[in-house]
Amino acid sequence: MLTLSLLLGLMLFLSISMIGIAGWLCSEELLRVKKSERVYLRKVRVIGITAETITLQRTRNTAYDGIYGIDWQSHYAVVGKIIARTERTVTRKLLKATQVPAVGARVRWNIFVYAGDPERALGLAYEDVRVPSQQGPLPAWFLPGPRTTWVLMVHGYNATREEGLRVLPRVAGLGFPVLNIAYRNDAGAPLSADRLYHLGDTEWQDVEASVQYALEHGARDLILYGWSMGGCIVETFLHRSSYVTHIQAVILDSPILSWHAAAVRVMHETLHLPLWFIRIVEWIIARRGVNFAALNYLPVAHKRTLPTLLFHGTIDSRAPVTASDTFVQACPDLVIYQRIPGVDHVQAWNADPQAYEHALTTFFNRASEFVLSGGDEHGWSHL
Repeated sequence: MLTLSLLLGLMLFLSISMIGIAGWLCSEELLRVKKSERVYLRKVRVIGITAETITLQRTRNTAYDGIYGIDWQSHYAVVGKIIARTERTVTRKLLKATQVPAVGARVRWNIFVYAGDPERALGLAYEDVRVPSQQGPLPAWFLPGPRTTWVLMVHGYNATREEGLRVLPRVAGLGFPVLNIAYRNDAGAPLSADRLYHLGDTEWQDVEASVQYALEHGARDLILYGWSMGGCIVETFLHRSSYVTHIQAVILDSPILSWHAAAVRVMHETLHLPLWFIRIVEWIIARRGVNFAALNYLPVAHKRTLPTLLFHGTIDSRAPVTASDTFVQACPDLVIYQRIPGVDHVQAWNADPQAYEHALTTFFNRASEFVLSGGDEHGWSHL
């Protein structure tokens, strides 16, 4: 009996230990900084090429219609509408290329479309600037413009400033100065002391430093533009920073408005892990210094005071669209919601650039009118 009790106790101990180790590994995968591979770039093979088309290996991502990029070595190409598809291949229009890739080459699928800096990718003049912060100087691209309202761009999880390249021509073309920032743990930016992502819990301070920099360099106010985790960083700034009074409006693309909801989307609905295991992972993340529970902006959405444009695809595989649905229901008078059928994470622009940029332009105009009208919430809903 004693031996059986010891055996059962040992089995229980080992089971709990294995669960704890698995939870720690999941937290490590989420929090550990990864600089070797951008999360949104997946390698595919070039099957064929002509002067006007390119045929690629078919994957879930390459089968999405719209405008995307491929890059390899120091080159990139922009591909467009799907012309033909088989079970194994997708043939698309070849819209632009710095060099034609060889048949058989492995290229990386790039939902950000462009690669490099604004001048190399788009021919847009810009300055490399350094934003002072508590962590150290943060690299940023600055595109000048005649307006006194600046647009501050914040990229998403394990991404780069290239995430904002798609919309730069339209935003800069409307006359807005743009500050596209790198934040702590990005390549070229200072590392945090623990070398971990904090999912917005500390990164918002880099947005605050960037807002302060903009105000010191001629900005009267700012519009914040965040993708994915960048949306969570923006929301955290709005709830914690005293500089929120200088924000005119907000644009969110596939935002993570609740990290718990995002964890359930990826770990439970996609990977089929049990909900109790997700709670263990969240507890471990909290023990590692990230206030995971606080990074949930759905319960406070009804307190919103800023005009917001929100893009979200209905098949988002990372940030659940249901979180944005809940968010909008709490403050419908202040949010213009672009809920886009059949679109995955941060790919609303790719699916229909013209519609996306039309929504941007309309929102920028309405936001300016909102400020001129005195910022009354009911006035916004009638603009």
